[in-house]
Amino acid sequence: MGATRPIVWEDAYSAVLPLINAEGLLVSCFDASTPVQVHFYRYDRQRDFRMCRHDHFEVFLVHRGQITFQLQERFYPMTLGDLIIINSTQYHKVHSTFSSAAEDLDAVLLHFIPEWIRNAGSGGEEMEYLMPFLQQDLSFPHVVPAGTGIPAQVYELIQQIAAELPVSTRRARLSVKTYLMMILVKLLNHYTVYRGNGEVFDVQQRRLERLRPLFNFLDQHFSEPIALGEAAAIVNMSQSHFLHFFKRVTGQSFVNYLNQFRVARAQALLASSEKTIAEVSQEVGFCDQSYFGQVFRKFLHMTPREYKAHLEGSKHVHSCVRDPKPSDC
Repeated sequence: MGATRPIVWEDAYSAVLPLINAEGLLVSCFDASTPVQVHFYRYDRQRDFRMCRHDHFEVFLVHRGQITFQLQERFYPMTLGDLIIINSTQYHKVHSTFSSAAEDLDAVLLHFIPEWIRNAGSGGEEMEYLMPFLQQDLSFPHVVPAGTGIPAQVYELIQQIAAELPVSTRRARLSVKTYLMMILVKLLNHYTVYRGNGEVFDVQQRRLERLRPLFNFLDQHFSEPIALGEAAAIVNMSQSHFLHFFKRVTGQSFVNYLNQFRVARAQALLASSEKTIAEVSQEVGFCDQSYFGQVFRKFLHMTPREYKAHLEGSKHVHSCVRDPKPSDC
């Protein structure tokens, strides 16, 4: 068993935002032999993410602070020690609801590719490990409260996984897989009383595939005017059906999704270039700088100018190293 290591907290914004594409898909690279990742992220309360999803399954545990976690169109208040599970089809984001301006959020994230478990044997029983992730319909209770004791147990196992990564031996790989399966068993036992629709995951995957041509188009043409009728035509739908379908799949209206995507691109440009706010506004598809400022403020609760000043003020802040348990935070 590997010894736990001191935690190095990464800036979640810098680590995650550049990896989100036009589809709102967080593109991560996994080691093919051991497709598991552990992240210790620090969330700055004054920087925000757009809604996104990923091609892996996720366990998200609040280590410090309190948040509202948005999953599609639903909102889940979470506090210290709470845990939430998310599959690969659902758009989500963290909303900051911190009690003071000085308090940020620390979260521990476990990511894994489900096929690693799904292909573990030939008896079909391996799918049972994933059932809590595959049965997430509209009534699914995503949050596992700290009071159940399960998040603390999961946290200890995540620590053991992190201690073995990156994997360099067969023993370490076996250890990581064993710890992961122990986590999945704990979640499976917790959700034993819940019997959701096992087909909901496949249905949502097909819906996402239907929208993929539009996401590809947005990636290439987000800086140009994009009319609602044009977007609907790309996926061969009427405008009314498209509006309903898009919101059902992503949890957002099309206009809101497009604006949030453009603002995310603007955030990246403001952080990485010396371009003026007017230049950034034009480059991400806003012809009117005043409207750009309104939309930017809607999502980030600050103006583009204030955002640039916040970035400058954050440059001297570095990730700190500490190793408390959730109950000690």
